Amino acid sequence: MDPVLLGFIGYLIVVVVVGLVAFRFTKTLADFLLAGRRLGAWVVAFSERASGESAWLLIGLPGLALATGFSAIWSAIGCAAGIFASWTLVAKRLRVQTEKLGALTLPDYFEARYQDTTHLLRIVSMAVIVFFFTFYVSAQFLAAGKVLNTTFGITPIHGMIIGAVIILFYTIMGGFFAVAWTDLVQGILMAGAMILLPLAAWIELGGVAGVAERVGDIDPNLLLVTGGKSGHALVMGLIVGSCGIGLGYVGQPHLLTRFMAIRDPRELRKGTLIAMSWVVVAFWGAVLVGIAGLA
Repeated sequence: MDPVLLGFIGYLIVVVVVGLVAFRFTKTLADFLLAGRRLGAWVVAFSERASGESAWLLIGLPGLALATGFSAIWSAIGCAAGIFASWTLVAKRLRVQTEKLGALTLPDYFEARYQDTTHLLRIVSMAVIVFFFTFYVSAQFLAAGKVLNTTFGITPIHGMIIGAVIILFYTIMGGFFAVAWTDLVQGILMAGAMILLPLAAWIELGGVAGVAERVGDIDPNLLLVTGGKSGHALVMGLIVGSCGIGLGYVGQPHLLTRFMAIRDPRELRKGTLIAMSWVVVAFWGAVLVGIAGLA
């Protein structure tokens, strides 16, 4: 059997088992929405990172590096800064206050925090999340369809349906327990791929010298973090513009929910170290994958 297909089947078995096992631990609404606030630092860190990157890390960032060369590193730096800010400035306060107010969701928190008896904050925040996440989740399903199409020849629409069915199954069965633990598995796979794939590709291409020669033959500017730009175009267009993507991490609801689910706020410091280590490995690897594609 094709080893890639075998690996995919193995992954499906894992997520199905996780969903079934997590079902036993999901007994209340708090369990379904926040895993009863009983998750450890490792699970929360890997879950937050796997959810935060998804198709962006495995397809988007390597694609950006493939198109623009080493200047794609500024987007990675911006993302890393935003992720660090989210873990250090938001996580602990949100975890403590949501438990104090008995809030299980962000709309719950906004309503309780500002004592909104009209329910307007809850309605507006819920509408904003639903509207924007319709596009966000659609992008993830589209990526699943493209990956399955490229790997196994499945039509994109069927690939999207397969991805949706898998996710709905383990989410309905095990709630946030299942989501977090499958994220842990996926986070390990993603980090592993971003270590092994560029390493194997660069060795095959003759190491740093071989890659530099091949990419330089296409365009020497692809080897520069400046992308050949200077002045206003470099500072505002490339650096500030690319780093600005990191602002989005600070308020993404599906990431903030991970902070709310950790069992002890004091574990967030450990979680920060784990998450940022993952970021360095995965983001740098993703850029190197794109450069290898160029070469």
